[in-house]
Amino acid sequence: MSNYKIINSRNIFIITLIVIPLTILLVWVLGLDNHRSLFANSLLSTTILSVSFFLFISIGLFNGTKIKNDLGVLEQENIFFRKNSIIEMDIPEIDDGFAGILFSLLLWFIISIAGSYLLWMFETAAWIILLNFIGILYWIFFRALRLVFKKSAVCKGNFLKSAAYGFGFTLLYNFWIYMIILMAHSIY
Repeated sequence: MSNYKIINSRNIFIITLIVIPLTILLVWVLGLDNHRSLFANSLLSTTILSVSFFLFISIGLFNGTKIKNDLGVLEQENIFFRKNSIIEMDIPEIDDGFAGILFSLLLWFIISIAGSYLLWMFETAAWIILLNFIGILYWIFFRALRLVFKKSAVCKGNFLKSAAYGFGFTLLYNFWIYMIILMAHSIY
């Protein structure tokens, strides 16, 4: 394991919480003179974040990066995961083999459809959007990135393989965001 670079998931999570709002804010502020619509700003922000995600994954795979799961402390501090709280969830641990990947993708698809419906149904309630965003980030940091960086051993030092995996995972993990934006735009 000494040949791999280790990144703390807490650091990635904190940087993400800073970068995403700043990107959205900058796209909105810089677009004031152009009078872009919310739809155009959403697509532009998502594209910038997708390119950043692609670069992060591709460079990480090329360098042989592994992620250290140190977000367990955040789980205990969060009201949704605290013992004896109002909302108590047990998330089953699934094997990381082929069945685990299929189950994760199926669960991701079901949750994203349910999340899209909730987002459409309660769009004026800001706290619903916030809860969906937290759920998305939770899934990315606890399942998705862990699965992505398990490919570091295969991709380390191979630029084309790293870029191919980076593109595939970026498409897989960000395509549904574009679908939500397009569905919301077509409804309104």
